[in-house]
Amino acid sequence: MLLADFVNTTGDGVFDGTLKQALAMQLEQSPYLNLLPESRVREALRFMGRPEDQRITSDVAREICFRENAKAMLTGSIASLGSHYVISLAAVNAQTGDSIATEQAESENKEQVLKSLDKAATSLRAKLGESLPSVQKFATPL
Repeated sequence: MLLADFVNTTGDGVFDGTLKQALAMQLEQSPYLNLLPESRVREALRFMGRPEDQRITSDVAREICFRENAKAMLTGSIASLGSHYVISLAAVNAQTGDSIATEQAESENKEQVLKSLDKAATSLRAKLGESLPSVQKFATPL
């Protein structure tokens, strides 16, 4: 599975990169999910003639998935809703573009965003087929 960069429409740069890193840490706890390592993503970008530090949008992620034979990609976004934040996660079949699973969580404030992301990621793991006992066993909170 390839993890794309988060779409951040909040205007708050603190979420750039932070949410992707936190989500990767949560998903890597699963013995059932394999994330494509960043080194392979950067190498694929280089072979594609793109800068290694390019943002991984959903279009770029899909192209990398084709090149690296990744079955799915995971996209995420964060948006502000008044003083609250909404985090959305979506697992997508890289070959067809069909949705595999989605999850959404709301945070009351900026300080609770990681907690909400953790909750959404844990729920998404279950929706992707990981058993509840496994999710509970291999889910150390962020």
